[in-house]
Amino acid sequence: MRQQYQRRRRPHHWVLLSVLIVILALLISGAYVINKATKPLSQQQTRAETVAKKSGHLTSVNNFYWTNLDTTYYTVAGTNKAKQAVYAIVPKSGKNATVLKQSAGMSRNTALKQAWQRNPKKVLSAALCLFNGKPAWQVSYLNKSGELCYLTFQYSNGKVLQQIANI
Repeated sequence: MRQQYQRRRRPHHWVLLSVLIVILALLISGAYVINKATKPLSQQQTRAETVAKKSGHLTSVNNFYWTNLDTTYYTVAGTNKAKQAVYAIVPKSGKNATVLKQSAGMSRNTALKQAWQRNPKKVLSAALCLFNGKPAWQVSYLNKSGELCYLTFQYSNGKVLQQIANI
């Protein structure tokens, strides 16, 4: 007697190809959405760096921060022609930067440490801005209850200028 072997059915190659095409389409569309979502901030960062280099005479850029509590400010940290570490604060609507030596005031790490002393659930951001015309660090965080809070520290001496809690 002859034994009949059943042929194993293999999935059709077109099914596998279709699945791969769908996955590839999802990856490409996801990358497109992420690019579109981050493009405005990326453009503002480029503009702020250009203004900082032109009016602040920065030769290199190390970091970029932005804050948007009352007014939007973009801050560029870098080095000037004299090889000094500086911050250039660029208002969203302005063309000129306010340039500060990093050694002349409170560091970002110090502002963050002071915010962490309040035992937040999470620190969201810390950025240099102008507050009542003077440089200040704005730190946003979530308190233990998950409510949004802001701290504004004077750049020159670290004094708390404003505290907004439980938004």
